[in-house]
Amino acid sequence: MKVSKRRNEQRSQILDLIYAQHQISRVDIAHLTGITAAITSDIVGELIATGKVIEVGETGPSTAGSGRRRILLAAKPQQAYYIGSELSEKNFTFCLTDNLGSVVEQATYPVTETLQAKQISAEKYHEQLAAFIEKTQAYQPQAIGISVPGHFNRTSHVIASNNQTWQQFNIDTALAEVSLPTFLENNVHCMAAAERLLPHETVADGYIFFHVSRGMFASYVYQGKVYGADNFLVGEVGHMIVNPDGEFCECGRRGCLQTYASEAWIIKKAQILYQNTASTYLHQLVADAEHITIKAIMQAFTMGDDGIITILTNAMKYLAIALNNLSVMIASKRIILHGQLFELVPLVKILNRFLAQNQFLINGVEVQPVSVKPYQLQDGAVAAAMLAVKNDYFNDDQEAIKSTKA
Repeated sequence: MKVSKRRNEQRSQILDLIYAQHQISRVDIAHLTGITAAITSDIVGELIATGKVIEVGETGPSTAGSGRRRILLAAKPQQAYYIGSELSEKNFTFCLTDNLGSVVEQATYPVTETLQAKQISAEKYHEQLAAFIEKTQAYQPQAIGISVPGHFNRTSHVIASNNQTWQQFNIDTALAEVSLPTFLENNVHCMAAAERLLPHETVADGYIFFHVSRGMFASYVYQGKVYGADNFLVGEVGHMIVNPDGEFCECGRRGCLQTYASEAWIIKKAQILYQNTASTYLHQLVADAEHITIKAIMQAFTMGDDGIITILTNAMKYLAIALNNLSVMIASKRIILHGQLFELVPLVKILNRFLAQNQFLINGVEVQPVSVKPYQLQDGAVAAAMLAVKNDYFNDDQEAIKSTKA
């Protein structure tokens, strides 16, 4: 039986809240969504009947004498499976997860630094995606999510980016003959949105997800939604000017944050160090400057390389400036940092020291906490799978979903 658009929206809203809260009662669902108790109870009954939701226990009344114990609801795992993938200059990653984001299968295809132009191609990606779909057929995946390094233009089907590699990447070629519903979104928006839905510690609504990789981007989640996702300039924190007298950025301005703290620029500076300093430990770690990776830089930092320590300390200094600026512009309860660099605990301590030195404090106002999300190579792919879950599993209007690639 076809349900109304409004009913479908309410079902999606309720299921989204159950995922975000992990365990929640019918009463609290009705209170938080504004949906009537009767309709909430009716929709929850449907979700239980279809196996998407289960009752997991009871909780006592919130106040003495406020009523009977409340039955808690949670999402039921392993009810459907989804493919997630991330495009990046480092790797093409793929994973198969269940509807709660638990990884069942995964694959990684590295992109070597010296052969990027040859390996980052839509044809190559299509070949790898088709192989992964075939590999996971036994699980009958329902849809595909893809996180992209830039923004997916839903009208022209191109990746909007100032990186020519992605401007020339043909999405239609990459998805040729793929019959599954497919959803594409900016990689950081994917990871930010997935923070609410993945089964870990509940994230308070209103947070910034700040990702540092080859480039830099920040995504703000407020009231369960990514803020400004349709405006491609929103979140481009790598182009926040932190030193007006700094180096020229590729955007044409001086002193952008990414010229200090992005992996691409850190590697550039390490290459200059390699070519001009005989004492750097990088000579022991790589054969030539072109083979310097962020992993090699992290190793040199751990070994006590003075030049690398200076480069990364400056990166943390200017990153702290940007983070403190965000705290006085955006009302977020938390900033979540994500990136391979933050695996270096001593480097995070340096960042925290700069944060403490430059925080703007007002009596009675709590300092906005900054935390580090543990880095995993598959994070972008898992988040993309959750993008597919949100757009497919939460939404029973299958005909509308299958008519679009975004």
